[in-house]
Amino acid sequence: MSAQAYDHAMGQTFVRRVVTGIDAAGRHLITADGAAPNTIVTDTVAVSEVLWLDGPLPSISDDPDNADSGFALEPPPGGASARIIRMPGIPAGADPDSTWLRVAGDSESKPGMHATDTLDLMVVLEGCVVMGLEDGERVIGPGEFVIQRGTLHRWRPADEHGWTYFVAMLRPDIDANTDIVNVKPVTTGDKAVRRVVTGSPVVDGGAVDAVSMSAITMTDVWHTGGPLQSVDQGGDPDGPWSLVPPTGGLWFRLVELTPAPPFEKGWHITPTVDVDVVLRGRVVLELPEGVQTELGPGDVVIQRGTNHRWTAIGDEQFVMASLMMDATADNAGK
Repeated sequence: MSAQAYDHAMGQTFVRRVVTGIDAAGRHLITADGAAPNTIVTDTVAVSEVLWLDGPLPSISDDPDNADSGFALEPPPGGASARIIRMPGIPAGADPDSTWLRVAGDSESKPGMHATDTLDLMVVLEGCVVMGLEDGERVIGPGEFVIQRGTLHRWRPADEHGWTYFVAMLRPDIDANTDIVNVKPVTTGDKAVRRVVTGSPVVDGGAVDAVSMSAITMTDVWHTGGPLQSVDQGGDPDGPWSLVPPTGGLWFRLVELTPAPPFEKGWHITPTVDVDVVLRGRVVLELPEGVQTELGPGDVVIQRGTNHRWTAIGDEQFVMASLMMDATADNAGK
């Protein structure tokens, strides 16, 4: 298989984002490849907003970028933001307790403690971070997930090295009226994927559900069961396994691919808007008519309803976090 070689110069930028889409002639294309327009980079902090949705019922034809500049803390009701953020480590000689990230309105006794009206789906890409909750602190490391359900929390670096993470913030739509289906309360399982789910009690341990077939394993991290109506909605899937989420819902998964030759059954289309974040390894993303590109750690793909397949390459297991949001509104004439 030939592919556009991995661009190491682009890889040195903060975040490379590849966006797919379907043009007016029905061709499945890569519509953008590079830094997202809403990106800021400083010597210590960097933020790249890779997806912004203004409201519920996303469409595969929606613009993935916010028309307004800046970084709103919360998206509109029913909307979502997806960002990769890099934060600095503990400065030399500093007291770690002085490095909690401060937010407007927090207290001196619990600096940085806050809550948002969002369901936050997070995975650490590099480094380690301390998450402070009302019941204590937890260190979150690379490849580990946090499901933050509108509870009080705060963050600080775990060491001098800093950390980088992906977070999708989903704002509930209290007017959503679709039934919630095939979801059960979250528990601790035996899968080798750590997730910390906030709430009462906090659930901290392995994921419960995974499916393996051929050279691929998909581990379910969170399932909303339908349109998000409250920040504590969701859990583990209950019922037959499905690649795509239910109407108005979303999946958050860890996807692992073993390097192998490409196979014809790998081609697929889903009626979803996906945010795919490469955690480890390398992969070729292929679209019809020879459109393809190579991706490496830290790269992001916004997959918008195109026919595509993934082929892991090299000697290392390929791993990505994948957020899949139902976009069947396109089929309803949105």
